[in-house]
Amino acid sequence: MKMNLPKDVGFIWDIDGIVVDSPHEEAWRVTAMKEPWHIKELSSDFYFTHVASRPRYEGGNNILQLNGVYERLGAVTEEEKAKLLEKYCSEKNTLIKEFIKKGKFKLFGDAIPLLLKAKSIGIWEAAASASKNAKGMLLGVSRERIVDEIGDDFGVLNEEDSLYSIFDVDACGLDVGGKEAMQKFAAEQLNALSQEKIRKFVVFEDAPSGVEAAKSLGYYAVGVLRIGEESALRRAGADIVVPDLSMLKFEDLL
Repeated sequence: MKMNLPKDVGFIWDIDGIVVDSPHEEAWRVTAMKEPWHIKELSSDFYFTHVASRPRYEGGNNILQLNGVYERLGAVTEEEKAKLLEKYCSEKNTLIKEFIKKGKFKLFGDAIPLLLKAKSIGIWEAAASASKNAKGMLLGVSRERIVDEIGDDFGVLNEEDSLYSIFDVDACGLDVGGKEAMQKFAAEQLNALSQEKIRKFVVFEDAPSGVEAAKSLGYYAVGVLRIGEESALRRAGADIVVPDLSMLKFEDLL
């Protein structure tokens, strides 16, 4: 039996890398090249595997640990490592805030129409990005920019609205214990809003860790191939992998 999509399904969206192409990767990379970190290369593959869709300190720790920075700077104790990690993450966060303030990020033209169309037919939607800066980016995208860059907004936005207005639940950057807990929180909030009518959640993710979190909760996972290898999303358990969300129709989700 087919499900009644608007009534029975909730959408949970990763933001960074799915809805907006945020400057997170660039901020991590530029910071890594500065003193005292001196990391010569932070490849997209490394970012995709060890940083994307992870909480800030987890991603930052992976960068410093796996590139031998702790050892090189003589940090042996956990206290010494924590001090360096705090410094690195703070520098990165200051830089990304500058990027966001200047609007140095683009919108993904394949994701936003799907997000808008879902809203127009009554699907409950949640934003669930590991980034604490996701809300700021969404608030910074006006209806005017959406219409100029993407086109029709399906009649779901008022003149004063932003991209943030589309979401019924904001679970971005919550300190709840990782991506799995964040997705679960988003689902619980959506279910409460729908008066417990939702029977299936669809999660849109571009990183294997996000896909793994969704599958561990029994959700349907759409892997969006932005960077990295399709095989990584498949191994993580993605139910479907697409390089472009414009290829994905609601009928596919049914």
